[in-house]
Amino acid sequence: MLIFAAASACMLANSSAQIFPESGTSVLADSFGTVTGPEALTVSWSVVENASDIYTYTYTVNNPVGDVALNNDGTPTIRPEIVDAFSVAFDTTVSGAYLTGSQTGGQFGANNGTAGLFWYFTAVNPGNSSGPLSFESDLPPTLGNANALNQNPPSPWSSSPDGQQVPVPGNVTVPAPEPTTTTLLALTALLLLPFRSTIFQFIRKGEKARSS
Repeated sequence: MLIFAAASACMLANSSAQIFPESGTSVLADSFGTVTGPEALTVSWSVVENASDIYTYTYTVNNPVGDVALNNDGTPTIRPEIVDAFSVAFDTTVSGAYLTGSQTGGQFGANNGTAGLFWYFTAVNPGNSSGPLSFESDLPPTLGNANALNQNPPSPWSSSPDGQQVPVPGNVTVPAPEPTTTTLLALTALLLLPFRSTIFQFIRKGEKARSS
C-alpha cells in the first residue's frame, strides 16, 4: 500500500482545500517480482499545487542498503547494485499533461511523448538516493506506472506487475512498457548525451478540478 504523510492525508480529507501538498512512498519490484528486502527499490514522491493551479511532481529513487547485482537465474553476487535511470509512464502529448521545459533533475532528461518522461542520473549506490526528479503539469494526479533501471539484474524495477504505482498527471496513464521496451527507451535517451556511451482522494480531486 502507499504510505501517506499524516499531515498530507488530513489536508486531502478537507475537501475545501484547493492548494495541497501530498507525499508518500511506493515500492518498485525487481525483475524477479521481489517487493521486499534490499532488491526492491523505493520511490519517495510528492505532488504540490501552487496558487496558479500548477502541479509539481517530484520523485526520488532510493537504493536500499544491501542491494547487490544478481545473476540471470536470480542468485546473488557480491557486487553492489546501482541504479541510474528512472521513468514515469503517462501521455505527455495530452494538453496540459506536461509543461514544456519544466523537467528538472538528473544529468539528462527526455520527453518520450506517449511513453512519458525519462531521467538519467549519476549512479546511486546502495544506501543512497537520487536527487529530486521533477516536472510540472496543469493536471491533477492519478496513479501511473514507474520504472527504474541499470544494466544488470535485479534491474529493471517497476510498478507493474508486482510493484506499486506513483502519482502522474490526470487520467492519462499508459500501460507500463515491457522491460525490453523500457531498456530501449533508456538507451535511446542515453545516446543523446554528448560523448556518453488511498489515492482515490487524488482521483476525486482530479475529477472535481476538471469539472470546475
